[in-house]
Amino acid sequence: MAEAGENRGTNRTAREVQQNFAESLGYAEEIIWDLLSHEQAHVLKRKLNELIRDPPGLTEEELAAKSIAEIEKERKALSKLTAENEKARQIIFDAVWEQRKYTNRQSLTAIIYVMVVTDEKDVNRAEDSRTFSCHPVFRARRCVTGSSGRSSDSSDCCNLFVDETGRVYQNWEQYVATNELPEGVMVAPEKGVYRLVRDHVRLDKYITPAGSTNKKVLGYLDTGSAIGGFAAACVPIAALLTLPVSGPVMAVAGAVGLASAGYATARSGGKLVDRSQHEQSINVTNREARGHWLGVLAGTVGLGAAGATTAVTAATNAGREVGAITQLTVNGMNISSIVVSGTGVANGVLDLILKVQDGDDITGMDVLQLSASLVLLTHSVYNFKLASTIIAETSNSKLSGYRETLSNRQRRSFDKMSKETIRLRGTTRGKLDIIRNVNEMPSRQQFNDLYKINKNLNQEGVRYSFAPDGQGILLNGEVQTTAADLRASVQHNQGPNVLGQVSQQIPASHAESGRLNLDQLTQGSRLIGPLPTANPRNEPSTYAAGVFALELSSVMVGGVLFVLENYGRVLFEHVINAESFENLISGMADNLEPEVFDFIMRLTRTFMDSFLDELTTVLKFFISTESVLFRILQQVLNNYRDMPYETVERHTGDIIRAVRAYFMSLNPNAYAELLQKCTTCVGYFSICPL
Repeated sequence: MAEAGENRGTNRTAREVQQNFAESLGYAEEIIWDLLSHEQAHVLKRKLNELIRDPPGLTEEELAAKSIAEIEKERKALSKLTAENEKARQIIFDAVWEQRKYTNRQSLTAIIYVMVVTDEKDVNRAEDSRTFSCHPVFRARRCVTGSSGRSSDSSDCCNLFVDETGRVYQNWEQYVATNELPEGVMVAPEKGVYRLVRDHVRLDKYITPAGSTNKKVLGYLDTGSAIGGFAAACVPIAALLTLPVSGPVMAVAGAVGLASAGYATARSGGKLVDRSQHEQSINVTNREARGHWLGVLAGTVGLGAAGATTAVTAATNAGREVGAITQLTVNGMNISSIVVSGTGVANGVLDLILKVQDGDDITGMDVLQLSASLVLLTHSVYNFKLASTIIAETSNSKLSGYRETLSNRQRRSFDKMSKETIRLRGTTRGKLDIIRNVNEMPSRQQFNDLYKINKNLNQEGVRYSFAPDGQGILLNGEVQTTAADLRASVQHNQGPNVLGQVSQQIPASHAESGRLNLDQLTQGSRLIGPLPTANPRNEPSTYAAGVFALELSSVMVGGVLFVLENYGRVLFEHVINAESFENLISGMADNLEPEVFDFIMRLTRTFMDSFLDELTTVLKFFISTESVLFRILQQVLNNYRDMPYETVERHTGDIIRAVRAYFMSLNPNAYAELLQKCTTCVGYFSICPL
């Protein structure tokens, strides 16, 4: 997994960094959330891609400066790190997405950051340190105050926390007490919420569990038990090699070995319980969980076999005859112990080798489990020999605005893909497919990838276009892939042979494809800044950055000029991101008829005038103009594509009802009769099936 970010000796203190986070991620003293519907899993995955970034590939200059062997070695390392990052992202995603069960299948989360200071032991001075590591944590809503089912207030209630390893904590107190942060002083927002009181962030400081006395004592016990186990394992090995070992030494080794195995078994069981309580995988397919399961199983079977063998020995020494069934039972227990503990030894050794190769830290628990499995294996083999002797003796006993943001290289690939999309699917459908892709905000890197392999594609007679579903690209209208996978295959011979999957020639042009001229689109449909004749006025303090300039702007749609401020101030008061709003406006202007553009803008204002207060009262979250505009545009494109304006206008009521129903479906609160009282806090919660 990607390591936590580190701050080594820079000019900013832990408090200053947390202050910046609070100003960006908090709002005064309110508890705020990011809302994602159950259909927006891709948004959370996109956030995780930004949080845990894959390493950049080798540049052309680096490729030219290295030998083939060095390039292959680095590519393998990059591929391995990328796979580990993907696994880490999937673990966190599964843990965060699972918490929707408390919020009616909608995801209500917020991200916070915890700093761990390692060079300062005084908790009161830790926030002034300039040396610390930074660890992201997702906060998810669980309980709300009141039993009416309408409250969205989670003050003094349990919030869930998911850390960077995918561990889930039921409240802030549990996170503080049982997190797996490195040893040091953690500097975190108060109770896991960014609050600004008189413009200053409120912080909590704690000694991390790894630095507590209990944790250190456990570490000493783990180390001591592991050393004792290895020493105890050497004695039966010597005896099996026919070296002279006295009876008292064997007895002491047996006692020490069994004590070590018993301690390791208890620790492994405790680790499994801990993983279960924190909603981590306890499946045997998980490497860490598998080690714990083998520790528990080997300890249980091995200790049982040792006890049974001791009982047979005592009975024989007392002169009592041991029955055949008892003999076979003891023999079977020792065989089972040999098999299970042997598997534990093999698994432990393999884990240590893999961790060394991966550069991961080897924990005391890893060594303890290997020690316990080894001592159980050696004693079981020795005891099995002894039991056999006794038995023998007892036989007798995991667009345009958008285009302008691209670099020249990216723009060439974008233009080529756009023209091919229009050529294959016609002017109307092709343009709508382009805007769908732009609305999905594809990574600009994909255009760089396509530019790099453009010559290769031309030589193979392959053209690329936007995929109809807004995800990836389409080769010769046949094979769907991503630009990154395509470049890896064509340029680096990594992954499947994508071009080999293309079986058909370049498809013929669509009958209505016409000719796409992006320069003409830019001239005929473009956003124009504030007009010289616009009435000057002061910018409202409630507007987001850049919104006021948009309100004073106009947009040219098919030769018709629309003044944006004519659509009412309510639209601009609720814009969160000026760039997103501008991209939507520009995309609509490039791909819609003037009448449809005007209709969608007016319908957006009508919706916000009529339903905004009602929806805000029910949902208790901020509804942005961009989200309303996008949902109305989506309804028009999905249901009334290619229809004349008059037909679209007749379905005004249907569009309004569909958009309202969508927002109502985002209600994270449950009905009052489904709520149950939380035993930990003052709040109430419900659990729904996912």
